[in-house]
Amino acid sequence: MIKAWRETEESGELGRLFAIGDLRTSDLLVACNDADEEIASLAFLALQLLGKSECVPCGDTVSRKHNEVPFVCGASIADADFNRIERWLARKKNGNRYECAPEGEYEPLTPLDDSVVYALILDGSPRSRLTLKRMRAIEKACGAEDTIIGDIVKHAPSLIVAAKETAHNLELDSRKLEETIRASAFFLPPEYRKDSHVELIARNKAGDRILLEASYHCGRLCGSGYYVVLRKDGTVWQYDVIGMAWIS
Repeated sequence: MIKAWRETEESGELGRLFAIGDLRTSDLLVACNDADEEIASLAFLALQLLGKSECVPCGDTVSRKHNEVPFVCGASIADADFNRIERWLARKKNGNRYECAPEGEYEPLTPLDDSVVYALILDGSPRSRLTLKRMRAIEKACGAEDTIIGDIVKHAPSLIVAAKETAHNLELDSRKLEETIRASAFFLPPEYRKDSHVELIARNKAGDRILLEASYHCGRLCGSGYYVVLRKDGTVWQYDVIGMAWIS
């Protein structure tokens, strides 16, 4: 879904929507049922980033529009979310053979959004680890380990360890925001974290969610940017949503 927003090149509008939040929730829920799949997908993305409860029924609606592809609303993955992901993965295997990408598609797990994979990594539970292992088996069997999702699931075990060590219970000081994000951005290649760019896009009205963009450049036409949502949990902050915003 974040990929869909990237294509619209409207991060400024996303920031404004994030900031006003509650004023547009009902409109977004209506948009989830729009016949235009792009509009419905973008409505889900906004609800996901905003952390609204309406994200769950919207995700169910959008999932049906995309042939039951699973979506999650944040790092706190519910049992129903796990069940949906597991059912979808089960359909990727027929006996001892895997369903690889149809002609013209990028990888076998298309159109799964990478925010789902990062949610599983942040969850880090045995069930998440098993799910990621199944995803890697599909990517490996189809020769797709060098794809975007293939690369993430290949490194999932080490990413889970890094996330547990650095990406939970963050203490945010506005004066050291960039430094804190760079130190905890387990999803960025280690060699580029120190010089990564961190931009605060918006805070929500309640002040308990922050939308950021974290990005890095590794040369000409080389780099990636990610939309990141942090949610406040008592006095500390947690990563809630991570998804690729752009890649070059």
